[in-house]
Amino acid sequence: MGHARAVTLLSLFMSATSPWRLAAQCPDGSPPPCSRAVSRAPAPNSVAVLYLDNLSRDTADAYLADGLTEEIIIRLGQIHRIEVKSRFEVQRFRGRSALDPQVLGRSLNAAYLMTGSVQRAGARVRLRVALVRASTRAQVWGDVIDHASSDLLTMESDIARQLATSITGTLLPEERTRLARTVTADPVAYDEYLRGIALVDSAFEERPLREALTHFGRAIARDSGFAAAYAGAASAWVSLADAFVPPLDGYRRARDAANQAIARDSSLAIAYAVLANAILALDLDAPEAERVARRAVALNPNDGWSHGNLSAVLLAGGRIAESIEEARRGWEADSLNAWLDTWYAQALVYGRQLERAEALLPRWRAFMAKRDVDQIEGMLRYARGDWQAAERLLDWRYYGGWFAGVYVRALLARGDTTGARATIDSMLAARATGYYNPLALARAYAALGDVDRGMEWLRRAFEERTLWVPLYLRLDDELAPLRADPRYTALDSQLRY
Repeated sequence: MGHARAVTLLSLFMSATSPWRLAAQCPDGSPPPCSRAVSRAPAPNSVAVLYLDNLSRDTADAYLADGLTEEIIIRLGQIHRIEVKSRFEVQRFRGRSALDPQVLGRSLNAAYLMTGSVQRAGARVRLRVALVRASTRAQVWGDVIDHASSDLLTMESDIARQLATSITGTLLPEERTRLARTVTADPVAYDEYLRGIALVDSAFEERPLREALTHFGRAIARDSGFAAAYAGAASAWVSLADAFVPPLDGYRRARDAANQAIARDSSLAIAYAVLANAILALDLDAPEAERVARRAVALNPNDGWSHGNLSAVLLAGGRIAESIEEARRGWEADSLNAWLDTWYAQALVYGRQLERAEALLPRWRAFMAKRDVDQIEGMLRYARGDWQAAERLLDWRYYGGWFAGVYVRALLARGDTTGARATIDSMLAARATGYYNPLALARAYAALGDVDRGMEWLRRAFEERTLWVPLYLRLDDELAPLRADPRYTALDSQLRY
C-alpha cells in the first residue's frame, strides 16, 4: 500500500469537542418510544464500516467517499465468515465517528468499527482509515494512504483485504483471491462507475437514473471488460422500465447489460438479480426467474437486490409467506434502497400483515423521501378503510401509476365518481405525452366496473411486457372485476408458473 503511518485512535474517535451522546432514537433508527429487545453480544467477526467523511473542498466529491465506503461494504460482504452491517445501519451514524467506540459498538451490535476520511486535492487522494475493537477501544489496524487518483481503484480492495485479515486472522486462499480481484484497470472508468453507483439507487426518479446510465456508458467506453459497470447499467434500466420507459425496451436493455456483465464476471450477484426480473417480465417464466434469482442470493447472501427480486418472483407464484421472508431479508440488507422498502411494505400488505407494516412506518418516515413513504402509508390507510387519508397520501402519477388504481378506488369508496373519472382522464393524458403503465389504467377501469376498457388495457400491459403483469395478475384484488371475462383467462394462460 506504499508509505503509511498508523492513525491514532484518539485522532479518529475522540476530541475535546466531540459529542458523547447519540441523538434520541431507537436502535433500529426509529424515534422513541423503543420496543424492548433482548440484547446480545455482537458476533466476534462482526464489523460496521462507517461512512468515510468527505474532507474535500468540493462537496461534489461526496460520491467518492460514499462510493468507496459502499464498495468496501460489498467487498467484505463477500467474505461469508464476516458479518458486515448494512448501509442502513451505518448510515444512521454518518458524521458521528468521533463518538465513543464502545457506544457505537453497542448501538450497532458490532465487534469492530472502521472509520476514516477521504480528501481529494487536485490529482491526489488521501484516505485515513482505522479499524478499532469497539469493546476495548483498541486500534487493530490503521493507515494513511496518499496516492495519485490513478491508484484509486486499488484502494478499496487493499483496505478490504487489510480489514478482513485483521478481523479473521488469516484469509482463506479463495477469500484472498476474491478480495484481490480488481473491477477495472482504468482509474477514469472506475471514477465514472462510482458516480453512476451514487445515482442508481434513486429508483423512483428518472433524471438521476439516466445520469447513472451516462456514467456507466463512459466507464464501459473506456473499459469494455468492466463487468460491474454493465451490471450497474442493467440495474438502472430495470428501475427505468415500467415507470419511465416502455418495459419491452427497458427490460431488453437490462437483460442485455446483465448478460454482458455475467459473460465478463459470472460471480456478480446483482447481474443475476436483474436478469431474473427481465426473464419474468419478458418471458413470463417464473420458474426460470426463480432459478436465476436464487443463483444471485447464493452468490451474495448479503445483497438486498437479490433477496428483493427473489421475493418478487415468489409473490408472482402466490408463495406469499416465502415472499415476505425474502423481502424482509432484502430490506434488512439495504434499507436505504427505496424500492426494497416499498416492496417489503407491499409484500406485507398482500400477506395481510398490516400491523407489522404500520410498526415500520416511523422508520420509513425517518429515512425515506416523503413522497415515497406517503405511498406506503396511503396503501396501508386504504387497506384499513381510511379512504380520505389514502386519497390525501397517494399520488396517481407516482412511478408510472404504481398506486394509481388504489387512488381511484379510494375516490370511488368516498363516492367521488367524478373525481375518479377525471383522474383516469389525467392518466390517459400522461400516457399521451410520455410513458404511463397500462396496468395502472386496467386497474382504474376495473375499479369503475368498465370491464371492456379494463381488458383492453390489460391486453396492452401483456403486449408491453410490464413486470407488473406477472407480479400482480393472480393476486391483485384490483383486477378481480376482470377475472370472469374469457379474455382474462386467455391472457392468464400465457403465464408460466
